[in-house]
Amino acid sequence: MRSYFGRFLALLCALTLLTAPARAASSHDALQRQIDAFCQECGVVGLSAAYVGGGTVKDTFAWGWATYPHDPMTADTSVRIASISKILVGIAAHLSAQAGKLDLDGPIDYALGYYLAHRSTEDVITPRSILTHTSSIVPNPAATGVFDGVIELLSNPDSFYAAVSGNLKDWDYNNFAFYVLGLAIEKANGQTMDEILNPALCDPLGIDGSFWAGDLKDQSHVATQYDKDHCAVLTVPMQTEIHNPGVAANGSVFAGNYHISARDLGKIVATLAADGCYEGRQILDPAIVEALEAHEDRLVPEQNFYQCQPLRCREGLFGRKLLYYHTGSAYGAQCLICYDPEIGDGVVVLSCGGSGVDRYGLYRVCGKIAELLLSDGL
Repeated sequence: MRSYFGRFLALLCALTLLTAPARAASSHDALQRQIDAFCQECGVVGLSAAYVGGGTVKDTFAWGWATYPHDPMTADTSVRIASISKILVGIAAHLSAQAGKLDLDGPIDYALGYYLAHRSTEDVITPRSILTHTSSIVPNPAATGVFDGVIELLSNPDSFYAAVSGNLKDWDYNNFAFYVLGLAIEKANGQTMDEILNPALCDPLGIDGSFWAGDLKDQSHVATQYDKDHCAVLTVPMQTEIHNPGVAANGSVFAGNYHISARDLGKIVATLAADGCYEGRQILDPAIVEALEAHEDRLVPEQNFYQCQPLRCREGLFGRKLLYYHTGSAYGAQCLICYDPEIGDGVVVLSCGGSGVDRYGLYRVCGKIAELLLSDGL
């Protein structure tokens, strides 16, 4: 939970935004040169980044190709952000709970409309246990996400651990569980995830984002996904030909298929870092941000972070007292968001084609750029 000082500082940053000077061109150019060098060192095909502070996006950077060799990467290129998509699902879950449409601590069976075949009679799988990766659902990489198929799996006791959900000792990062959660959120609202998020978050921020790339307002700036061998594994047509099939039809997108640009994702990170405010406007209720950040006073076993809902946080990351963050990696993408709740600044890095991890266990190019921009300061 952020301190009152942090809330005051975020508000002060927002109030002084209009008089704050933009980053000097010479400083931007120097940072861009260092980013260029990092990208070459890490073998990146394309990268975009945003630096946020004071409740706004303060600077953006780009390097390489969205699609080689004819479409350069920009800060406005839409990228599949992999597991950072779970933050959007988390926002939708907390919005739904605040609206009285989803009980975060009640059985998720009610929202789905089906009984789940738990192996333990004491087990209650709740939306919150999925947000914290502590549900008893067994990860299933082969699951398609189609609603009827998901329900069939969840009617089989073999799809569950013999555990009681919600215990940090049973933490297990689980993409399939987010299929389940996303479907439950859509069923509870009678709306698609985009229909939930757009009026509450994306439209007020002027964001073009979607769990279905074919539903982006502007599909002319979607990046190809390249793997570490620089082979195209997700072409633009492969992404944009897919459209939303309807409410609770397919949950496979909710673990990692959100498409958004670095600039627009920066708006979301800036909003979280400023306690729900963007450029002086209250976009999200501070209680939503507080819920996303809430965690036990214990590290995840054998990990170096606290599990939030579904953010993570870590002490000492990039020299900061505390940073909230989330990573994303799939189909060659290596992505990171992070923000400091006390200072109110943060970073977005979206890349593909690179490889390697840093001393924090984060993707190397993302860590290098995040550390560079956070050390440069407001």
